[in-house]
Amino acid sequence: MEFRKEVEISKILIGGNVEESAVEIRYDPLTLQTSRIVKKNIPMPFSGDFEEEITSSRNWCPFCNERVEDLAARDPEIMKGEIWRRGECLAFSNIMPYSRYSLILRIAESHYLRLSEFKKSHFFDAFKLIQDYIGKLPGGKLYISIGMNYLKSAGSSVMHPHIQLLVSENATDLFARLEWSAFEFFEVNGRDYWSLLVEKEKGGERYVGKTQKTDWLAAFAPKGFFHFIGIPEETEFAFMSDEQLEGFSEGITRILKFYETKGFNAFNFTFFCGDRIGKHFRTNFHIVARTPFSKYYWCDVFFPKLFHDESVTFFSPEDYTRELKNLW
Repeated sequence: MEFRKEVEISKILIGGNVEESAVEIRYDPLTLQTSRIVKKNIPMPFSGDFEEEITSSRNWCPFCNERVEDLAARDPEIMKGEIWRRGECLAFSNIMPYSRYSLILRIAESHYLRLSEFKKSHFFDAFKLIQDYIGKLPGGKLYISIGMNYLKSAGSSVMHPHIQLLVSENATDLFARLEWSAFEFFEVNGRDYWSLLVEKEKGGERYVGKTQKTDWLAAFAPKGFFHFIGIPEETEFAFMSDEQLEGFSEGITRILKFYETKGFNAFNFTFFCGDRIGKHFRTNFHIVARTPFSKYYWCDVFFPKLFHDESVTFFSPEDYTRELKNLW
């Protein structure tokens, strides 16, 4: 396992002075996919008021209690046309499915939550319903992904907090690359990549800490702002214990509180689930902050990511790990 990076120095003449800027090109230790860290202080957009957006979107929101029963799409097979419930969480079919099995999990009754207002129960209850659903799927190899987009700057079309479940017979592009790379790693090293990653990073400058059965660390080659990874002791999502799911839920809420202290209000997360894949693959979780949503927000995904599949960030993983550790 190699933590490889290259450094390029750019010189700019500005105001009669020559300024130097360092650009780090980092290689993901598993896939070798590159990320660029531009080491220059870039002010992020202010997370300003958007109360008008909250109010107007609440008036038509399909996930609010007064509309969800009438508007929710139903699964006629696995869920027998029912909406599944647990705590504040409601599970139903995605009206715009991205795979053969595609669910929405409305995780909170509130239409809008500050990041510090998310509770462990919001995520834990959703994860339990996902386990129930996965347990009813037919046999065979399936690729299971769990993801969340929160607010428009994170790509969400509905403000109301919700998670999406995608289960497909065909892997997404990165899932396929992860699986193939993980298989090669296992063949050479005799163990899965993620367990060895924890062993290598534990106690180091990118290791954050632990929650129940879960280790948390900053990604060496981040795919977005403040990219953290959660690695569980238990491999397959469908069979994870309540303690393991609590560990994920606790870690997520801690990271969201940290994002709020840094001025962020939007985020994405995803699980690549290790179910039905093999001993070489372990469920792994990723979360990134997105450009703060406001009336004048800007999108942080531009041509390097869209066409070159290379992320660009302005924050060093080693620096923001220290900051999160202070709050952990």
